[in-house]
Amino acid sequence: MLVSPPLYQIIYHSLATEAGRSPDVLAGLLRQARAHNQDHRLTGLLLYAADTHEFVQVLEGPRDELDTLYQRITRDPRHKHAFVLHEGPAAGRMFPDWRMGFVPAATQDLRTTTGYLPLGQPPGRRNPFSLVVHVPEALRRFLASFAAPLPPAT
Repeated sequence: MLVSPPLYQIIYHSLATEAGRSPDVLAGLLRQARAHNQDHRLTGLLLYAADTHEFVQVLEGPRDELDTLYQRITRDPRHKHAFVLHEGPAAGRMFPDWRMGFVPAATQDLRTTTGYLPLGQPPGRRNPFSLVVHVPEALRRFLASFAAPLPPAT
């Protein structure tokens, strides 16, 4: 009997660089992510706030695959200042049918839900004025709402 590895989840935030902002580059990124994720049992969602060039991405799948992918993501020149908002074991997939969903997001929604007030770089010694509040449940509920079926049209 084949046993599936435990499910793991990473949610991270980053800022698009100039090289990562064009619609053509974003479309190429999604094609690349969907092909990779199909081959590596990964699913997820990418939210993008175009006005502030912010990404929030959910990745879910086997931990070893996610660790490898996230290391590659942190070196990708299409964005900068990637930092993890939440990671850990997951009871189930939020996006079981999405190799990589994409949603244009409102900046205010991203900031309110993540508790992050971006000032161009992640919080820490170099940027003590940013605020990160650990709100994984609220963040997961917000992200999961994009996978919820739409109500029937009236």
